[in-house]
Amino acid sequence: MLFLPMPHAVRMGEGVFALRHDTRITLADTEPSALLYAQMLRDDIRAFAGLDLPLSRGVPQKGEVVLRMDGALAADVYTLTVTPEGVTVRGGSDESVLHGVTTLCQWVRRHGARLPAIEVEDKPDLARRGYYLDCSRGRVPTLDTLKRYADLLCRYKINEWQLYVEHTYLFKGLSEAWREDTPLTAEEIMELDRYCQQRHIELVPSLSSFGHMYQILSTKTCADLCELPDSEKQPFSYTYWGEHHTLNVSNPRTMDFIKGLITEYMALFTSRKFNICCDETYDLGKGRSKALADEKGTQTLYVAHVRELLNFLLDKGVTPMFWGDIMWRHPETYKDIPQGAICLNWGYLPDQREDEIRALAEMGATQYACPGVCTWNKWFPMVEDSYKNNRAMCAHGRKYGAIGLLNTDWGDYGHVCHPWLAVPGILYGAAFAWNADGASFEEVNQAISLLEYGDREGKFMEGFAALSGHEVFGWHRIVRWIETRDEARRRELMAEVDVSRVPKANAAVDAALEQLAAAALRMDASQRSLMHAISIAAHGIKLWNRIAQWVTDRKDGDLLASELEAWYHDSMDLWRTVSKEGAAVRNTKIITAWADALRGREN
Repeated sequence: MLFLPMPHAVRMGEGVFALRHDTRITLADTEPSALLYAQMLRDDIRAFAGLDLPLSRGVPQKGEVVLRMDGALAADVYTLTVTPEGVTVRGGSDESVLHGVTTLCQWVRRHGARLPAIEVEDKPDLARRGYYLDCSRGRVPTLDTLKRYADLLCRYKINEWQLYVEHTYLFKGLSEAWREDTPLTAEEIMELDRYCQQRHIELVPSLSSFGHMYQILSTKTCADLCELPDSEKQPFSYTYWGEHHTLNVSNPRTMDFIKGLITEYMALFTSRKFNICCDETYDLGKGRSKALADEKGTQTLYVAHVRELLNFLLDKGVTPMFWGDIMWRHPETYKDIPQGAICLNWGYLPDQREDEIRALAEMGATQYACPGVCTWNKWFPMVEDSYKNNRAMCAHGRKYGAIGLLNTDWGDYGHVCHPWLAVPGILYGAAFAWNADGASFEEVNQAISLLEYGDREGKFMEGFAALSGHEVFGWHRIVRWIETRDEARRRELMAEVDVSRVPKANAAVDAALEQLAAAALRMDASQRSLMHAISIAAHGIKLWNRIAQWVTDRKDGDLLASELEAWYHDSMDLWRTVSKEGAAVRNTKIITAWADALRGREN
């Protein structure tokens, strides 16, 4: 697999084009924005060939690297031609020129200054290729981190990005919701939007506007808008946060309130799309709106709320998006959804079936296929699961006419997985959204090893994948165990944990680390810092596995407590290199509660 994503048509030629110190990168008939793409190419040539090439604009000469916009090509098509006489990238649009440049950059990463002759003609399978990052339930990335994400997405032709927000924007008049957090500011979002625009990434606003509104609806200010009475009196727990807090649709203030939040947030973005989410409304009809639900039906209440928000956005010329699982579960309701809305159709199993995507297609819905990077509730991602899930969902999407992919990266229970460990999962989505025919797990991983991590033997991802799947004591059970004092519930949670697996699992982690240590010697120096995050994650996996044994035998609790506190200190140092404080204080309380339990000192 020469490139990632792999182009649809590649023909090898004869000979080599040799870059020299005076080889020009020339812009011909391009938009002014293409200067950035030329600079990106020059940066890669500097890094991988050691040459600092001059940039120019005008009529190209023989022996130059030429970037050209060509109206004879369809807007989504680019070509790359390398011959012994020169290099030419042609694109049918400014965005396609960028795509051609990113492919050329990968050729440079493989071959340095001596580029083998090649012809590439390419276009994407899916017009919209997206990534969805949870910025509410744990991590709030710094602006520098968000820009680094944007650079990654650009390199692999991902052209849509959504940040999942519940309360982590500095909403006016909602200080009670974000006062204990570190929210994104208007300036940060507008700066990120500009940065993404320059890289042909559409930054689409996404805001919870029905369910999953814990932080807002548990405030004294907004408690009357919550479906469940006395929500503001409930003590915080991750368990409670994940399962409750839906808007009370029977309150006449509810709709104006949520429209106000949407209007305020939408103003920061240049995108003409908006994701209102509206998923997992677990409490609907069970509290303050019960009488209304008994009269009209819970599904009627759901559709009425969603329909009004969709029409509100459509009336403003904005394309609304929402999580569409309610639609395929209740197909009779789709007739009430206005034309022009996009259903986001998620499914996260490695062998995800096509039924849901087929069902929405048969209803006539416009939809995105939404797989996942498989990092949530993990210290380390489920690597092969993510590969299989993205491959399946992209194939289903292409088969049933989906217009896009949105690869999700959720942060349930405090978002403990380090962001850069999700990169392979992001790249699986990039690979299959562009070319759903794709390649094998081994072939894609070899390409990622070289093109992203600089391992010329293509082995890095072997060790990375080998580190996956050894978390005997999963984070969601760790949290639920410490958040309950009910011994029967604790026993129930531990009944699902096979402690006998711990020795073999921890040995497998050590073996994978040996593989990765060898690969690190071959990695690009700029990528080796990832080994620190991998080492901390691996230590955490082994440590929590041993803590699972303690739950059974109650041995060495004091030693485990001290090791846990020291490990968590290192984890938080790493957290702060990429994220604001976010929910770190809540994660800290989980860790300290466990340390107290290990010492036999639970309050």
